[in-house]
Amino acid sequence: MVFLIKKLVLFCLLALFVSVTLYAQDVSVSSAKNGRVIIIDSYYYPIYDWAAGEVAGVRSVLEPAGVKIKVLSMDTKRHPEEAYIKAAALKVKAEIERWQPDVIIAFDDNASKYLIQPYYKDSSIPVVFGGINWDASVYGYPYKNATGMVEISMITELVNELGRYAKGDKLGVLAGNVITDRKNVLNFEKKAGIKFNHKVFVANAEQWKKAYLKLQDEVDFLIIENSMSIVGWKPEEMHKFIMGHTRIPTGAVLTIMQPYVLIGFFEVPEEQGQYAAKTALRILAGESPHNIPLVTNHQVTASVNLDLADKQGIIFELEFLRNAKSFRWNTVRQ
Repeated sequence: MVFLIKKLVLFCLLALFVSVTLYAQDVSVSSAKNGRVIIIDSYYYPIYDWAAGEVAGVRSVLEPAGVKIKVLSMDTKRHPEEAYIKAAALKVKAEIERWQPDVIIAFDDNASKYLIQPYYKDSSIPVVFGGINWDASVYGYPYKNATGMVEISMITELVNELGRYAKGDKLGVLAGNVITDRKNVLNFEKKAGIKFNHKVFVANAEQWKKAYLKLQDEVDFLIIENSMSIVGWKPEEMHKFIMGHTRIPTGAVLTIMQPYVLIGFFEVPEEQGQYAAKTALRILAGESPHNIPLVTNHQVTASVNLDLADKQGIIFELEFLRNAKSFRWNTVRQ
């Protein structure tokens, strides 16, 4: 029975890895000519891979349709201070008022919390959001002028897969001490039913290293959140540290963490962008955001870190490897 259950779970995962879901019907591009869409990035486009993927997804749909695009970044991963974020939101607001877009696309939590909710809730400007983790109702969505895609991670499936290689059942999570990471962990528990034996939130790289070392002895496997929220994170240095000290299986749901964890089940940022762009086209064609229901993401990619697998003596099933992206640090950096 256990064998059959494992095979069924693997089959479901493989189906998700290759899934492509269409959320919005095709819209005549003629209705989008001369349209103006402003993209609000909560983080730091194009340096942050997630933001770059979201924006790339938008461009792949709107640019061929002749829509004019403007991208504004709030840079709130590198600057998580409340005063900075509020000031950044006001700067973006001023540019929105100057540029007068036909549609606003707002990516990730801080754009909605600090910009859309306080200044554009139920306004005359249509809004499409994306990348909001787990629950959009915390920002009052949906509004009469807004719709979007809620981001759901495959944390349950990831924990189950990691558990196959762990020596026990104690689970930990190591995250940044920022709003998005804390919200993610809370929703892992409340929405996905994950039970963590240890939860650690840190602000900088030195705190992260100390916590990582301690967790090697406190838990049997570990979920790691976003390195972008960790001040002083240096990829080469942190990779070397992790390779020298990892003794337990680790996993992540964010692509940027691929070099640092054994297994990743990653959401696809381009999916968020393409959905937002297709929805913007529908709005430019005259459809009301109020009549477009909220959706959740469906696409996922799997990744295995062969460097960490070799270090821990872990051998993956061939079928899993065939459908997952393999990572090696030196290969990527040649």
